[in-house]
Amino acid sequence: MTINYSESNAVLKEIVTIQEVDGLLEWLIANPQATIDLSECVHLHTAALQTLISAGRSIDSWPVNPQLTLWIKPLLKQKAG
Repeated sequence: MTINYSESNAVLKEIVTIQEVDGLLEWLIANPQATIDLSECVHLHTAALQTLISAGRSIDSWPVNPQLTLWIKPLLKQKAG
């Protein structure tokens, strides 16, 4: 599994495929105050990206890969402060 969930945070790791999207959506609905950690993510399927955009969640940590960060950062909500 490429996503580790807790009540307060989801850590998306390595390659997040379309197969993880349903679980991600269910978790986002069940944990409305939780945030997202993308620091270990190297590839994000566009369906997963669309799910995160729709949820409007704060991103705790951006991907280490600068090209991936550059691509997704304008689309996602940055954590305040």
